[in-house]
Amino acid sequence: MVPTPIRRSSGALHVAFATPIAVVATVLLGVLAACGGSTGDASGTGAEATSTMPATTAVRPSATVDELAVVSGARLHVRCSGAGDTTVVLIAGFGGTTEHWAAIEPSVSKATRVCAYDRFGTGTSDPPPAPQTFATQAKDLRTLLRSIREPGPYVVVGHSFGGAEAVTFASLYPDDVRGLLLLEASPVTWNAAICAVADNGSAAAGGFRDACAMQADPAKNPEHLAGPAAFAQVATITSLDALPMIVATAPDRGPGVAGLPASDVAALNAAWDTGQDHWVSLSSAARLVTVADTGHFIQVDQPGVVLDQIRQLLR
Repeated sequence: MVPTPIRRSSGALHVAFATPIAVVATVLLGVLAACGGSTGDASGTGAEATSTMPATTAVRPSATVDELAVVSGARLHVRCSGAGDTTVVLIAGFGGTTEHWAAIEPSVSKATRVCAYDRFGTGTSDPPPAPQTFATQAKDLRTLLRSIREPGPYVVVGHSFGGAEAVTFASLYPDDVRGLLLLEASPVTWNAAICAVADNGSAAAGGFRDACAMQADPAKNPEHLAGPAAFAQVATITSLDALPMIVATAPDRGPGVAGLPASDVAALNAAWDTGQDHWVSLSSAARLVTVADTGHFIQVDQPGVVLDQIRQLLR
């Protein structure tokens, strides 16, 4: 989703953001540039994010699913494949669709069950029946999974704004979630950070202001997401106890802040770094992984690294 700033690499801060105007266009038009997919390197610190949760004894599905299921009076598109004692649930970023997981789903389905869905207002799903928050989206997701008889346990993978939805899902339904993988998850303070960027006439500033307006007014974005209210609710989640959890982020994102004052760049950098540390702080079994040779779309650039993290949570 929206512009993503830098991460730390080897203790240093790198000035790096996705170009705001390009990203807003990606969100609104559903355009995702194709990227290379080499394996790359990953390193992390903290507790190992593994799980000792016993496998469910419920009869689990193995048939392929690709359908529009009715939830909250409207239809959500979901697809599932594979078989196993755990279902990996893939949640795309803001404006993203199941197609963002094209490099992930086939490999996961060889090892276990995997499901991905389009939120209201994305892909082939219906327009939102009401304004959305991450809590309403998480509840709709659980209703969707139950409607197609897809039981837990789940390993939930969330990208960008989908990371906030994944955290919300884990908070609301802790007994269903075996592990959590956040990919470039947007910080809970991100809207405040982008809305604080001064309008100095630069293209970068204009992109941030467009992104701010789009989130402030649900009518201005296709998901009808009430961004400030959605992130405010996620900010009230202070603990996921000892949930196995991996927070994956990129060290660099490109020169998208050209023209912004140094003070704005520093504030955006701080918001992103602090936000990743906040995600890690939610669980005593969480760790931070920095993924090399990628930008905001880790699952597209480095699917091998993402698959490695999913495998760790399936142990």
